[in-house]
Amino acid sequence: MKVLFLTTGYPTPSAPASGIFVLEHARAAALHADVAVIHLDRSHEHRGRPRLHRVEDAEFPTFRVSYQWTPVPVSAALHLGAAAWAWSAVRRSGFHPDVLHAHFFLAGIPAVVLARAHRLPLVVTEQWSVFLPEDPMELGTTLRAGASFTYRNAKLVLPVSSALEQGIRSAGLTARRFEVVPNVVDTSLFSPDGTGRNSRLLTVGLLYDAKGVDVLLQAISQLPNVRLDVVGDGPRRDEYVALAQSLGVADRVTFHGLLPKTEVAKMMRQAELFVLASRYDNNPCVVIEAMASGLPVVATAVGGIPELIDHSNGRLAAPNDAEAFAAEMRAAVETIASYDRHAIARAAAEQYGLEPIGARLAEIYASLVQ
Repeated sequence: MKVLFLTTGYPTPSAPASGIFVLEHARAAALHADVAVIHLDRSHEHRGRPRLHRVEDAEFPTFRVSYQWTPVPVSAALHLGAAAWAWSAVRRSGFHPDVLHAHFFLAGIPAVVLARAHRLPLVVTEQWSVFLPEDPMELGTTLRAGASFTYRNAKLVLPVSSALEQGIRSAGLTARRFEVVPNVVDTSLFSPDGTGRNSRLLTVGLLYDAKGVDVLLQAISQLPNVRLDVVGDGPRRDEYVALAQSLGVADRVTFHGLLPKTEVAKMMRQAELFVLASRYDNNPCVVIEAMASGLPVVATAVGGIPELIDHSNGRLAAPNDAEAFAAEMRAAVETIASYDRHAIARAAAEQYGLEPIGARLAEIYASLVQ
């Protein structure tokens, strides 16, 4: 079986965390199929003509087309042209797919065209939180039409959470069939070793409004005996550093910036508790990775997060409420001995590991080519 991924989000040298969850899905699929990737890299930073190149040292054949972010009519033409250009390069390389697997409906638009032209089945994984009620962004008429076109023409749509599926349905969008397939964790990297430190809390994510780091810092100010490690970077980092200082917790909060996954995994093994105060979220990889590391989790009850967390592996708090989040963190710390780190890790591996997700994808691909 040969499967071609088409995606609008994928790690690049300048943005190594971008679309990392697509790479993880590709790794899972690659356990049972030959995989190649087309990355449609529509960028505000790109200047000049579109540029196609094959990514060196990639885990699987990967072709990236970089082109400029432009108004929708021009951008749509560039988007379709970029996909056709990359498709030709993939075929010239000797890769002839049996299945197209698009990630995000934006990549699904050209994927529908390619699937029709070459009589191939198309499956679409959706990971964009724009369909969730907590996300303040709205699709707009053009994007809604694009989503509708993609979903109606795909053989199968795979939201990564039940909440996202419900959000898509609530938006009035239909598909032939939905099936939830969550994000993936590499358990060879994220696993427990029993070295958690008392009162050491960890959060990981991009530092922008969605992740609620400001709420988390306010909650930390109410717990005088804990320390917080913040891994990630983003447009609000300076603001959050200043907020930590103004709240008087700068000596207990360390901003580490972006770190490679090997370092994140090490920090998860050493932490006592993982915390995530998102205002809106979908099926966050960092929560799955924390659980695979044996960490109990305190997070907000938004989007697909309640599908991940129950009494055995953590606690849920209302969003945008620092006092409520502080209360749940306090309760988790006080009862930390009651959590079985190895049981948490085992359950995460069984549900979200590369092998089980890869096996589900293999079954889906096989069903599409029968």
